[in-house]
Amino acid sequence: MIANSACLTGIQEIEVRERKLHPKDDELVIKTHAAGICGTDKNLYNGVIPPSGGLHSEIRKAFGYPYYFGHEGGGTVVAAGRDVRRFKTGDKVMAFGWVETYSDYFVAEEDDLEPVPEGLDMDLACLGEPIGCAVFSGLCSKVQLGDTVAVVGMGFAGQVIAQVVKKKGASQVIGIDVVDEKLELARTLGLDHAINSSTTDPLTAILDLTGGQGADVMVEVAGTAEAVQLCIDAVKHNGVLVFYSWITRDITLNISRWHDNSLEIVNTGLVHHGIMQRHIWVPQALRPVLQEQIRISPLITHTFALSEMAKAMQTAHEDPAAVKVMVRP
Repeated sequence: MIANSACLTGIQEIEVRERKLHPKDDELVIKTHAAGICGTDKNLYNGVIPPSGGLHSEIRKAFGYPYYFGHEGGGTVVAAGRDVRRFKTGDKVMAFGWVETYSDYFVAEEDDLEPVPEGLDMDLACLGEPIGCAVFSGLCSKVQLGDTVAVVGMGFAGQVIAQVVKKKGASQVIGIDVVDEKLELARTLGLDHAINSSTTDPLTAILDLTGGQGADVMVEVAGTAEAVQLCIDAVKHNGVLVFYSWITRDITLNISRWHDNSLEIVNTGLVHHGIMQRHIWVPQALRPVLQEQIRISPLITHTFALSEMAKAMQTAHEDPAAVKVMVRP
């Protein structure tokens, strides 16, 4: 089968190439409905490569040009190898692995996929991985009724997590970012307090909003050392630190409060907990989206054709107001 696929050919250099797919007996071919751009893709686009060279539990593919990529996406199974058992032709599926979704067709193993829940819009299903991960993080954040929660980083995941913790009963949800447009979008989706950390000291603001106590739960979604340190500094005594971001470089932190104030540390990365755990959690994580308790569509801020992949990546990288950029074959 011939596919048109986007590939990186250098730093901030990308083109769509025709290539032949070679599915194995234990693999499926999926006709892509749409794919999303995430922070990992932007890092690769900018030449920021994980220390492992890409070989870790999520990517499983050593980095080198030309590099076909993309892991958010979904579509319809059009062919299934003879050893495939869980899926068949015609099934709607979501990608949960490094399966090169920036393509009109992509190849995946069964464990790289999850079935689309009945009734879920395919545009949202194609964001099943980032939605599921973010909702899972909010559900597992240990937020209790009446808590004050601060979310550092109001990109796609931060926007979803803020909605989830509000629905869980947080009395006030504080969003921190450096982009006013993202903070205003979050306000329309239920955020109580928006803090632009480029103009306001976020630690002082959080302490002011909590009577000097600090937030009950701090959620780190920005992926920087400064964001992690803010979470450590702004959480209350006996509070909870929730880590979502994938930080690929060593950072230096002052963690004495972890011990002195008996902080609880929670890692909520769904896709890194293991495939069997993922099979259990994905339907639960997507349930509130199906029930329209969590709003996703407003977070899709830009859409491009696959032929415009270079423009799509440039927008995701350069436009500060871009939350989720989607690509359609």
